Amino acid sequence: VDAVVVDYQCIMPSLATVAECMGTTLITTTDITRIPGAVHVEFTEERAAEHAREILRLAIQNFARRRGRPVDIPDRKAKVVAGFSVEAIVNALSKLNPEDPLKPLIDQIAAGNIRGVCLFAGCNNVKVQQDRNFVTMARRLLKENVLVVATGCGAGALMRHGFMDPANVDELCGDGLKAVLKAIGEANGLGGPLPAVLHMGSCVDNSRAVALAVAVAKRLGVDLDQLPVVASAPEATAEKAVAIGTYAVTIGLPVHVGVTLPVVGSPFVTDLLTNKAKELTGGYFIVETRPEVAAEKLLAAIDERRARLGLSVPGGVQR
Repeated sequence: VDAVVVDYQCIMPSLATVAECMGTTLITTTDITRIPGAVHVEFTEERAAEHAREILRLAIQNFARRRGRPVDIPDRKAKVVAGFSVEAIVNALSKLNPEDPLKPLIDQIAAGNIRGVCLFAGCNNVKVQQDRNFVTMARRLLKENVLVVATGCGAGALMRHGFMDPANVDELCGDGLKAVLKAIGEANGLGGPLPAVLHMGSCVDNSRAVALAVAVAKRLGVDLDQLPVVASAPEATAEKAVAIGTYAVTIGLPVHVGVTLPVVGSPFVTDLLTNKAKELTGGYFIVETRPEVAAEKLLAAIDERRARLGLSVPGGVQR
């Protein structure tokens, strides 16, 4: 790798030391993310193309500097199909219904082939075996026909384990979700399904998932807190993850956090975040460190919302 460019993500300053060891140039682009040992290229929208060319020149120069350095590239590879912005998803759905692209998605949710939607986000955490919570929960939710989208490190965790390889859809997904992914993929000329998990971008792209949920809510004429949509940060570590989670709770989503939050020592704050917030916004935090149990709680939240919308719930009763 000749260059790593840091935008506004939660990048640890120690990355500069790692980059130096590997012969990589680390480049920061905003004042707030300056890192000692990194090259700084201040980014402005007005001069975006110029800045991009400067970064490319630095990477080309670094190639010669890196020549001859020992490398250790793991043999393991995983196929990844990514790039699912809101526009890309709507465009893919339009191949099924050009006049009303969201209708196929809504129809499949109503029919139960898609039980609900879950966004996986947040970092990895050194207190948790890497990727374990992400993988365990995603496997359970996909088998229960929950459409899974992911951003940032959460997406990285799932792509490492084959969740974004369309060839693994049969193994990972329940029958209903499997049929939906195959229908969309074939309608778009892919010769097979979309991947089991849709990669929606970096950690600062969580708003894309929200934008899609808002579009569905507007199409149905309901508020966000009525949709069978949930979010999870199974291995959260950065303050930003909690801030984004609070935003999701505010707009009405149940949000799971897979590590113990610093605030749970306060009974008042804990009750506010996990209980009383639901009365105010419809959203609330679910703090659960056991991934198997967390998946069940998210399914219960999805089914509660399906029942309130008058949609079928597995088992025929509200969970």
